[in-house]
This record gives sequence, C-alpha cells and structure tokens, in this order.
Amino acid sequence: MRDPRDVFTPALAEVYWRDGVMRLPGAIPARDIDAMRAALERKLAARPRRVARPSKLSSRSGEFDAMAAPAVRGVFDALLGEWEEPPRWGLPLVSFHTGEASWDVPREHWHIDLGARPGDLRVARIFAFLAQSRPGGGGTGYVEGSHRLIQAMVDELGHALPSAQMRQRLEARSPWFAALTARRDEKDRVRRFMVEGSEVDGVRVRVCEMLGEPGDVIVMHPLMLHAPTPNVLGTPRMMLTQFAYASG
Repeated sequence: MRDPRDVFTPALAEVYWRDGVMRLPGAIPARDIDAMRAALERKLAARPRRVARPSKLSSRSGEFDAMAAPAVRGVFDALLGEWEEPPRWGLPLVSFHTGEASWDVPREHWHIDLGARPGDLRVARIFAFLAQSRPGGGGTGYVEGSHRLIQAMVDELGHALPSAQMRQRLEARSPWFAALTARRDEKDRVRRFMVEGSEVDGVRVRVCEMLGEPGDVIVMHPLMLHAPTPNVLGTPRMMLTQFAYASG
C-alpha cells in the first residue's frame, strides 16, 4: 500500500502546476472530519446571532489539529521540503445563505494572498472540506491558470507586487480579466467566465468553484487569483484553510 504521505504523484503535480488547484479525495479520515465539524458547529451555536459569513472561529485548544493528516503533511513536504509547523491548525471558512436570489460569478474581492508574509513565495495553502460543497454553495471561486500569468509577472519584475496591483496588471493585459471585475451589467457571466473562459498569453483561464466531499483537500497555488462566492443554498459552506511556510 502506498504511504499516505506520498500523495503528490507526478500526475497530480502536473495538474497542480498547470491549473493551480488539485483535489485529494478523502485525504482526512471521516472520524476526524466529524469531530472537527462538531467543534465548529459548537462555536457557531455559541454565537448570539447568525451572520452570513462568521469570522473569528479559530481554535486555541487544538480542535482542528486533525487537519494535519499524513496526506496533508505529505503535500507540504513535496511542495516545501522543510517547513514550519503552524502554531495552530485550521482557520474555519463558513458561509450561510448570503442573501442573493440566484448565483452569479462575483465581480468584487478578486485577490491574491500569500498569507502573513507578502513577498515570500515559499508557501503552500490547502483547504479541507468539513461538509459537502456543491455548485452555488459558497465554495471559494478561483481563476484556473491565473497563477501562471501572475508567476510570469513576478519573474519579469523580480518580485511580487501588492494584490491589487497584480490584478490591475491582468486587467490591463486582458479584456476578459477586465470584464471579470467590471461593475457594468453583463449577460450570462457564468457562460462567459466559467464555460467559455479565455486564453491569455497562451494560458487557458476560466472561473471555477471549489467543490468536494467531507474529507477532501484542495491544494491551491499561492499566486492564484480567487474570491469569495455567494452561497444561495440552504446548507452552509464549511471548510478549513491552512498556510504552511518553508523553514530557513
């Protein structure tokens, strides 16, 4: 049997570097997912009122440490070599119904984040599903392939720029990226941005949602352009995310 830490196969590595996102089905055991979801539900139940996107749900008592499953550690080993153990595992990402009558590709909040250390690209990021994530259910939106365009900019400049400036450079280079964040009305954004997509500097790009089952893990390139999406379903989006940084 394959060592559970040896998950970054050549085929998955190709998907990661080409698309910027890869999914590891069932990377975290079901019993651990159940325990972490229960811990998160207790935190939510203790809130005096429910908001669409609750914040400050991190645990100081290790309730989400089971996120550090062998498969997750194996991904960080493959991407970073030696890396720093996070002081706490698992930042919860929760969204209830966000109020929209129907789902559409977001116009706002498209960004790149490198965690707490801008300019340090020796970083990896994962997302873990605590509950099923279905289309329209608030799964993080991302522009598949955008990391390759942004990496080319970083290589050309010799350093990363603030998120807004990198996005503006994409918008100036491509009408498709400019339309993605434009405020004017546009018909059928789902078809244009998710079905048809575009090609920019030889790179195929399209908007996708993070979808998966409890226990699945998504690995996202740190230079990926991404944004929160509406949740128009009756079930909450419940995920954990974690950055890891190379040591030294």
